[in-house]
Amino acid sequence: MASIRAHRESNTLIIMKNSSYARPITHRVNLIMGINARCMERVAIDGNLELGKNAQVTGNVRARDVILGPGSIIYGDLFVDGDLKALDNARVMGHVKVAGAAFIRPGARFGSLDAGGLIEIQGKPPSKHIKGKIVITEDAVEENKGIKANPKKDKKPKGKGLFWFIKK
Repeated sequence: MASIRAHRESNTLIIMKNSSYARPITHRVNLIMGINARCMERVAIDGNLELGKNAQVTGNVRARDVILGPGSIIYGDLFVDGDLKALDNARVMGHVKVAGAAFIRPGARFGSLDAGGLIEIQGKPPSKHIKGKIVITEDAVEENKGIKANPKKDKKPKGKGLFWFIKK
């Protein structure tokens, strides 16, 4: 069976589960990497990227919207033109730069995080170096004492939450 397939209707490349791909991916496509899939080079696409559970990319990644599956790892920098969703225990060894919003689940770890939109964190912060506007649920406030910022209550609260403003 081939390790990579193309779905022409959705303009999507699919790296099958438990497969390795050893060439750089620099196309105008969407990319889906299956469970335990590995890409041994850089990824620079104009579409969306979805990394499955325990998927790995060795190199820098650039994409529009990114979903990092549970336990997935990027051994390089991540540049996101849209929004980022990092699920449980996802890791990026380098810097993460997001133009839009970032949603971070517990256990995610980054070298640093810089987001243009809101950063919603559940659990501990993914890095000691975070730039952007952070929203933390009240349940996670005790875990997030490492963030150095001044919490301010929202004037019109929508649910349980605090807004943390990080100076750039």
